[in-house]
Amino acid sequence: MSGYTRVDDLTHLVGPLTEESIVKCLQTRFYSQQYQTKLGAGLVSVNPFHHCQGSKHQDQVPVNCLLQGAVHNILAHHADSGHSQVVLVSGESGSGKTYCALQLLRQLFEEAGGGTQADIFKHVSATMTVLGSLGSAATVANTESTRVGVYIENLTSDCVIYRTKIHCLYVDQGRVSNVPRGEKNYHIFYQMLAGLTNDEKVKFHLRGYSIHNLRYLSCGVLQTNETEDKLRFEAWKKSLSTMGIPVSDVLRVLSAVLLLGNVEFVEGAGLELEVVGNNEIKAVAALLGISGVSLYRGFTMRTRHAHGHISRTNTDARSANATRDALAQALYYRTLSAVIRRMNSLRRPMSDLTVSLESLESRSSKSSAQYSHRPDILSLDPGFADASSMQHGRKFSDGFVGILDLFGIELSEVNHLEQLCINLCAETMQNFYNIHVFRAPIEALHEEGIQLEIDIAFFDNTPIIELISSEGNGILSILENESAQPKSTVDEFAHQIRANHRINNYFFEPLPKVDQLFGIRHFAGRVVYDVSDFLQTNQDQIVDDIVAIFSKQNCNFGFVSYLFAKEVKSLNDNFQGPKGLKHRILPTFQQDTNSCDESRGSLCHDFQLRLDNLLKTVSHAKPHFVRCIKSNDRGEMDSFINETVVQQLRSLQVLESVQLMAGGLPHRMRYKTFKNRYQLFLPCDYMHRLECVQEECKAILSCFLRAMDNSKLPYISTQWTLGKKHIFYSEGTRQSLEAMRLERLHLAASKIQAHWRGSKVRRAWPLMRAHLRAKKSMSKSRMKLTPTPKPIEKVDPATLHKLCSMYGMNSKRKPQIPASRSYSIHDNMCIGLPQIRVMKENFPDNVPANQTVRKGEEVKVIGVSPQKGHLVAVYNSISYHIPYHLLELQGIPRHVGVDI
Repeated sequence: MSGYTRVDDLTHLVGPLTEESIVKCLQTRFYSQQYQTKLGAGLVSVNPFHHCQGSKHQDQVPVNCLLQGAVHNILAHHADSGHSQVVLVSGESGSGKTYCALQLLRQLFEEAGGGTQADIFKHVSATMTVLGSLGSAATVANTESTRVGVYIENLTSDCVIYRTKIHCLYVDQGRVSNVPRGEKNYHIFYQMLAGLTNDEKVKFHLRGYSIHNLRYLSCGVLQTNETEDKLRFEAWKKSLSTMGIPVSDVLRVLSAVLLLGNVEFVEGAGLELEVVGNNEIKAVAALLGISGVSLYRGFTMRTRHAHGHISRTNTDARSANATRDALAQALYYRTLSAVIRRMNSLRRPMSDLTVSLESLESRSSKSSAQYSHRPDILSLDPGFADASSMQHGRKFSDGFVGILDLFGIELSEVNHLEQLCINLCAETMQNFYNIHVFRAPIEALHEEGIQLEIDIAFFDNTPIIELISSEGNGILSILENESAQPKSTVDEFAHQIRANHRINNYFFEPLPKVDQLFGIRHFAGRVVYDVSDFLQTNQDQIVDDIVAIFSKQNCNFGFVSYLFAKEVKSLNDNFQGPKGLKHRILPTFQQDTNSCDESRGSLCHDFQLRLDNLLKTVSHAKPHFVRCIKSNDRGEMDSFINETVVQQLRSLQVLESVQLMAGGLPHRMRYKTFKNRYQLFLPCDYMHRLECVQEECKAILSCFLRAMDNSKLPYISTQWTLGKKHIFYSEGTRQSLEAMRLERLHLAASKIQAHWRGSKVRRAWPLMRAHLRAKKSMSKSRMKLTPTPKPIEKVDPATLHKLCSMYGMNSKRKPQIPASRSYSIHDNMCIGLPQIRVMKENFPDNVPANQTVRKGEEVKVIGVSPQKGHLVAVYNSISYHIPYHLLELQGIPRHVGVDI
């Protein structure tokens, strides 16, 4: 077992590559506190749940050396090829994806962003801390479940990060007002209640409230850790301040969201609805900067637009309560979206970029290659492009290094529309992995007539994605069609699903059969969905009656008016007041890209648009994969459960990946590219003897084999095949080629440096020699002019003793220090003591007033102080050691002055 500790790459395992050997290797390294293991060019990361015991964003935790190596290789690819790079972090919920992504981001800034002390990293780190509280919640499977998918896009110029953007996938907005059974609301609510002081609770109208009497919190799990929540709340407030966002504005909105849950509308005796929680609705109105009457009208009145006429009527209690929940969700998620927009508006100053570029170029470990790839999906702001077009006499080239941390698949007992969207995202990421790791290499081999020696049977989940999202008859397409019908019911929706997919191999009906339940066989297991709330959740709408009250004319709280600015603008363009329209609760994809002013579509439609946009972005980049695995299902520290790990290894197809990397040919490169990258293995005269690029590549591989025999690098098995257009080679060959290439480059760099330094010294030697000769001759002349000092005559001890006895002195004791002189010197005159002098300033400053000698007072100087530059003076029978420059001599008496 101890031998597995030294194996840091699963493709280097000795013996047959089996599931058991992989698990043993991961387990041995896990208990040796080595939680990351290489899988070829990717990584497998096992979550030990250390970060869950404290703050989720621990800046002091050291980054693992394998993560450092992965980031270094990513940046090397970025510099060498010029292509943008992206890291895809995937795994089940609770496998540590977010923590791993943050560690990668931290190391990325260490390498290419000016370090963790740079302002841009501080802003990104603060944003992730804020997002960790606003976007995470405790679920059944994971106490730190991230409910917002994140793509961190680090824009670069010459491999230096100059700007970071964060793109989010929102889906779980219903948790704000309706917490699933056995789970909790978002972390920030519990942290607020634990961290606010009594005065702050009074200010935000939360005095007397707790998780037990706030309806949005009391419907979930009530167990909390107040100490930990208080610490996180302080970190959250500090992070908001770092971003330049007023903490009190955000707390006002969050407090209003909590209090909205205690407002309930019931049918009254008259035409208008009665309010249960009158104090709460007044507090909400005060927090949001609006009047209580307008807030009540926004909940209870409905504007309808029919046949060109606008009418307003009272609504029922059910609709009013639904509007209340929609407002709470809109306030919460629009606040979160505002935080992200604030982060994306920040840009690195050019001075910082120049300094980082110079520091990056000064590192000998970094490649000096420039890149010019410019993805179509990215475009710099014109102002920045003009300002940075030339630095140090060369043109900047642009790209990005992204980190994609989306949702992990969720396998709860009963799931809803949010879980279907989350699992669709997980299926899409798994399919992206399958395409790049399995399908593309195998299809390329077949196209060039090469037979793969090993049989790799990977699970293709494309049919599952088509089952969920295909146009026409996919489950989400059916949902969109049914949501567009005003009178559609849940039963009709469930019937349409069964009618279209009953015979699908990945669709099943759970037993006992229930009309509103269906199941899907996902790549990670079977999942059952409850469609009872699919139609309502998918609407994701808020009426303009409640939105209109946040116009600048009605609302004096600018932050809330900003959250609904686009919707309010559309209301006020042609008509003052509501128009009977409905807007999205969540900011839409079109709103974020400024392509339209008004919300349209549904939750699923917008989610798919955002997901497709992310896929288009990462498809322009070179992908790198980090596969995250949770060590156990209970979240216990340092507990490795084999059954849990094996299940995840199978769903992530780690064994198939290892087999392909170790025994197959997963990598390919065109002949010309291969020759340009590895021609340094050829002798200088070889290039002129070869006629075609294929022959040159064969010669490179032959020289590479001979170089391996003479190298001190560890031996790794190599395998390659020459195709029609490409060279196909194994993971071991790739590692050996890169290691040998790096060794050759370092050796060449050392020789170049040695020759250049030697040449520099030889050119400078004549001048240095003349300078040394002149210096030597000058020192000789000085020695001739300097007289030889007389030797010190030593007195005979007997003579010294006789002289001392004659004058009454002790030869073994030092002579006494002479007494202090009885005069002072002023203008070359000896002035006897005592003297009368006048104070120029008050002295001293740090004592009571009755002990201070004030300016203009006369003092009697009686002697010279042992302190350098001070005189001893008497004032009111108290002796002071006063600095000489603070005493002024007023006239010199003739009887005390003697010229010297």
